[in-house]
Amino acid sequence: MLLGGAVAAALLASTASAEVAHVVAPGETLWSISAANNLTTRTVAVYNGLPEDAQLIAGETIEVPTVDEGAAALASSGYAVSSPAPSTSVPLVPGLAPIPSPYGTLYLESSAATAWNALRDQSLYLYGQDLYPGGPLSAYRTYDQQAYLYDLFLSGVGAPANPPGTSSHELGTAVDVATPEMRWVVDQIGWQYGWGKAHAPGEWWHVDYLGS
Repeated sequence: MLLGGAVAAALLASTASAEVAHVVAPGETLWSISAANNLTTRTVAVYNGLPEDAQLIAGETIEVPTVDEGAAALASSGYAVSSPAPSTSVPLVPGLAPIPSPYGTLYLESSAATAWNALRDQSLYLYGQDLYPGGPLSAYRTYDQQAYLYDLFLSGVGAPANPPGTSSHELGTAVDVATPEMRWVVDQIGWQYGWGKAHAPGEWWHVDYLGS
């Protein structure tokens, strides 16, 4: 239900780096970090000068690039991109409401957003744990964004993704959380707010709004 992370190098403007330093938590892998940030493993590996099967050590720092930064790294390393990625921005759509994230305002279906924001407040109160999506495509996605992620999956450079038109992300009723700790909180108290696990077996980051 995840992943994205390649655009043509020509789209990269000469602006300041927006990469994010990520300290590897116990149990995290290059793949899980990439997936949580809607990037391919290859993108993050190439950006950090690592092989795709590199074993990460808890406590070390991985630089997580933006989509454009990752694309530029891929292009400079000789990896071709089959098609440009759609914008990560979301036009205002009736029925959507905002949720906070490190990537700016993201959106969910209005009732899902209300429940998510209440769950986030309770998580901060009970556990001191913030809850937020793991990347700019980790909440509501447009059809084109989902199609791009599915194309990456079919081409063998992306994580599993549903065909466009079939993902709960396109309904605004799913979030891919950033860390296993966030997922643990959802498992503990998410049911009180209608959030839990309905799809994507084995994908710890994916949680769904099941309704109140």
